[in-house]
Amino acid sequence: MPYTAAGKHAMLNALGALATHIGILDAATPITTVTGVTSTDTFTKTSHGLSNGDLVVLSSLTGGSGLVAGAPYFVVAQATNTFQLSLTSGGSAVDLGTDVTSVTVTELVEVTGGSPAYSREAATWATAAAGSMDESTGTLSFDMPASSAADYAGAYSASTTGTLYAIDALAGESFVAQGVFELTDADLDLNAA
Repeated sequence: MPYTAAGKHAMLNALGALATHIGILDAATPITTVTGVTSTDTFTKTSHGLSNGDLVVLSSLTGGSGLVAGAPYFVVAQATNTFQLSLTSGGSAVDLGTDVTSVTVTELVEVTGGSPAYSREAATWATAAAGSMDESTGTLSFDMPASSAADYAGAYSASTTGTLYAIDALAGESFVAQGVFELTDADLDLNAA
């Protein structure tokens, strides 16, 4: 059942009260031609290299009616050549809905290190409208270490550790040397729900 506009706004406003910090996520090299079977809700890729708890997004999704491309998932039940995905770290496997004939899986890793050191930035959110909500703090500046990239923004419940509530794809910027990434806009969006 689709959300009403009022329901989306209430959910977003509640989420905005919980998501107090923004962090930057770097996308690893995508794992291509992954397949999945609905009978076990298990993905297969020889020597995939993922670990339990890894944050991933899916793209180029063929099949998997229970999955959403671009949404965040966590790896669970990982073995050398197989894994499952969950909506929460350590949670139950997502029902694939239908077999996945091909999907690209990309691990997202929060940036760390550098001098000055990277850290999450405190954020506030505007009131929800039209099914989305903009970060309203203004430009946020992140110290980025050498060999990092700003591919996604993550909305977290704390300045360190905490719960990841949502991700927002960025245009992407790579840093060969230490630098500063300026985030001028992040969004929480339920329009696809």
